[in-house]
Amino acid sequence: MVRMRRLLPLALLLLLVACAQQQTIVPTPPPAPTLPMVAEVLAAPTPGRLTVVGILYMTPEGAALSDQLQLGTNETTPLDGQAIWLGAPPALATATPRADAAQPSYLIVEASGNLIGPGTYGPAGRYRYALDQPTLAVRTVRDLSIPLLLANSTLYEGQPVRLQGQLLASPSLVLLVERLGAGGVPNDRALQVKLAAPPRDPALSAALHTSANGRTTFGPIELTGLWRSGSLYPLTAIPR
Repeated sequence: MVRMRRLLPLALLLLLVACAQQQTIVPTPPPAPTLPMVAEVLAAPTPGRLTVVGILYMTPEGAALSDQLQLGTNETTPLDGQAIWLGAPPALATATPRADAAQPSYLIVEASGNLIGPGTYGPAGRYRYALDQPTLAVRTVRDLSIPLLLANSTLYEGQPVRLQGQLLASPSLVLLVERLGAGGVPNDRALQVKLAAPPRDPALSAALHTSANGRTTFGPIELTGLWRSGSLYPLTAIPR
């Protein structure tokens, strides 16, 4: 009996340790920060240090960081003036732009620097904001299918991806769908990806079909964009 009394405190201590181990909570890591796109920065510009994702648009006159590119015409240009001037083309670890944009060439990059402006920057002073002493990191584009992207959504979070599918755009919703039926109606079992913003290339719009009521446009495209929080932010769109 005396021996059992001596062992009782030890048993209680082991029990408390076991309970504490069972109740240990493993902290959940915070989500990765969502980097802004060029248009989002220019919508409410705040001069100072920032990191932004966009298309590095390079010409003999210098380089700019663009939100979307117009690719469907003879001249590749930033759309709607949504671009930040960078000055002389910065050095890149990877200097192999995708060839389908011809000249000038482009890459998707993550750019860090000091945002300055408003002012007049670049050729003919056409840029209102510039990034001073920028450093760039090239973002590799992943060629995926819609099912593969949706099945691995977390894996591709914050990554540029390239998809092929059917664009379905209305005033309230923009989707990239696997398959469309007659009149732009999605197939019942077709997977779809929501777009954070509509592609704005006028040449693309001219290549698409329009529904009978005139409110919906649709057609096959190749879309490159940044996958963020379950939707795709478009950067380039080419009709197929």
